[in-house]
Amino acid sequence: MDEDALFAVGSVLAALGGLLERKGVCTTMEFAETMGGVAMMTKESGEEYHNRAAYIGSWAQMVRAAAEHAGGAKQH
Repeated sequence: MDEDALFAVGSVLAALGGLLERKGVCTTMEFAETMGGVAMMTKESGEEYHNRAAYIGSWAQMVRAAAEHAGGAKQH
């Protein structure tokens, strides 16, 4: 996956996290933490899944960053 695709998917997932939060399903941070857990489980599934886990982990970090930014924006 190229860098543009990596960031595009991360952006969409961050937007989805925001939507889930607005609808009362879960917070964006909970969504990010769940994705992080999926990344860890994927990595533990075997060497052949390490690249996949790295992508999922990157997306989880992007969603986490969006959650932290949104939280900071709400406090101001």
